[in-house]
Amino acid sequence: MVVLSLGVAAPVSAQVASPERTGDLRLRVGDQFLAVTLDEDRLRGGGFDLRSTRTSIEGRLHGEDVDLRWRGAGIDGRVGSADTRLELSRYSAQQGFRVDGELAGWPAALVVSPVGLSGDVGGCSYSLTVAGGNYTGWRTCQPNPDSEPISVALGLPENFRALGETQQAVLLSLLLSEAGLPPAPPRDTSDSGRTLEGPGLDEGTRP
Repeated sequence: MVVLSLGVAAPVSAQVASPERTGDLRLRVGDQFLAVTLDEDRLRGGGFDLRSTRTSIEGRLHGEDVDLRWRGAGIDGRVGSADTRLELSRYSAQQGFRVDGELAGWPAALVVSPVGLSGDVGGCSYSLTVAGGNYTGWRTCQPNPDSEPISVALGLPENFRALGETQQAVLLSLLLSEAGLPPAPPRDTSDSGRTLEGPGLDEGTRP
């Protein structure tokens, strides 16, 4: 997921790129499926319309304005009407990075490493491991953090790794937040078919 080159962590997707290399970031949460196309500096689809540069990400997310800028390790701005203040920490002794602070008014403490992704971001908590070239696992979201965890699968495209590490951290944070894919309304039926590895991404293409 992250490889080291000259002591600097390379982009997150270096080891977990989507095998199809289509440029789509694919997220499945329970029965919900989101595919967002990354085309050079644009991220579009599924409610996303963002433009990324080396120092900023701007645009619209589900109809809300996004304006995030960074200098060094600090990331500041707004998502909708809520403030965002994040700090990116790069691990020197091990591969990966950590994002801490506040995203869209929610606490953030997200850790990305070669073996998985875990922590809180944008109102949701994640526990994912790398399996079959994708991240799989579980998430819970506010306002019901003690509710039954929902299965998750995340696939990243090959061209995601061409982005800077801060760009990757911000886009992942937005994608995984409630703003990126809001929790589905509660339902009475249980997810009896779940496994420890979580769901697959291929199911998202079915009607």
